[in-house]
Amino acid sequence: MNQPFFTPYDTGARCEPKIWQPDHNSVIDAMKCDEKDDIGKVDFDDDEGHTVCVVHVEPDASGKFAVHVQPLCGDDEISVELHTEQEAR
Repeated sequence: MNQPFFTPYDTGARCEPKIWQPDHNSVIDAMKCDEKDDIGKVDFDDDEGHTVCVVHVEPDASGKFAVHVQPLCGDDEISVELHTEQEAR
């Protein structure tokens, strides 16, 4: 008998990404509906299907990439950690 295989999404070890516009046509539709600010946003859902946060990345005024995180849970339930290539060495 095969053992069930659970992903980190199934077990709650990792939130599952749900991109708002999963394909090119969805992006075009968002642009036509004046929803340009929603393009590239990704929901991260917990194992119960609740959205924990919305994230998107875009260049800021200085040209650096800014990661935007909109928490949809309590402030005491979320933190942000920055991992760099230097740490991995």
